[in-house]
Amino acid sequence: MVKKVVLAVDRDDDLGQKTSISSPVIGKENIIKAAVRLATTDPEDSDVNTMFAAVKVFDELKKNGEDCEVIVICGDRNVGVASDSKIAQQLDEIAEMLKPERAVVVTDGSEDEFVLPVISSRFKIDSVHRVVVKQSKTIESTYFMIRKMLNDPKVAKMTLAPLGMIFLVYSIFLIFQHPEWGLGGIILFLGMYFLAKAYGWDKSIEEYVESMRVSLIEGRFSFIFYVTSAILLLVGLIQGINAAIAEPVAYRSVTFFVFGSVWWLILSGMFVTFAKAADAYAEGRRISKYVSIVFLLISLGFIVWGATNYILYPTVENAIRNLVVNFGIAIFVALVGVLPLRRI
Repeated sequence: MVKKVVLAVDRDDDLGQKTSISSPVIGKENIIKAAVRLATTDPEDSDVNTMFAAVKVFDELKKNGEDCEVIVICGDRNVGVASDSKIAQQLDEIAEMLKPERAVVVTDGSEDEFVLPVISSRFKIDSVHRVVVKQSKTIESTYFMIRKMLNDPKVAKMTLAPLGMIFLVYSIFLIFQHPEWGLGGIILFLGMYFLAKAYGWDKSIEEYVESMRVSLIEGRFSFIFYVTSAILLLVGLIQGINAAIAEPVAYRSVTFFVFGSVWWLILSGMFVTFAKAADAYAEGRRISKYVSIVFLLISLGFIVWGATNYILYPTVENAIRNLVVNFGIAIFVALVGVLPLRRI
């Protein structure tokens, strides 16, 4: 039992990923060994400095006569809920084992500080020590630092991917001799990118690409479904754009885009669901939820198609009746997909 713990935080579990050392790592000697092993594996990892800084803080507290212990806690490579839950579990183990009241947190000042609320909910934080590695300020060192950052997959996805898409979008409009549309296309892409980051859609896209890659490598039939869904998505976007281009009124062009693409996009979603169901069946898991998703997607298609059809042609004969019929079909299909299939 100690009164205070010095916590070195490694939120993305570089220590575990690169050295296979499990956390928490407790004690000065164990942490020094782990830090040396990590430094040997990857000398440029900033968590090495964090661990040695935690040992230094521990020595200073011991020199002042404080009853303390130094510990390294690690999260998970999937930074977010998974990593923070793992850190919370380790903090609970530390609280039960050592029963500390206070903590000094040592981080490298990046995403590790996002776990401070998790720590403060268990211990009173006396201090947060941020480790800043001294760097040469020459042009050469700046070049190598930028190159190292771009070689990091996480940084590359956040910087190179959107830049590449911006150049790709603009070049497509140049090829089709419509450079004036390039700015609009770039703004559209950036808007979609920011929304994807805000609501976590980018993770779904990464999961889709990874599932397609795995299904190809393992020779699964679901690969055909994944490829078909991607083709249908592309066709749907093209159909929507073709329908919208001919309409000069802004709100109607958006509606024409939705009207022209909705069923292609629904089909794309259905084929993704077929792929997920095929993988689940191959792994011996239940497929009832995927069957329900297919029916719900069809229901969504009737709702969106019926609504856009009414917005575009509100004065045609039986417009209201057609809208009600589409909504009625949507409700019926949804009930068929949700209620009876729950027991499959």
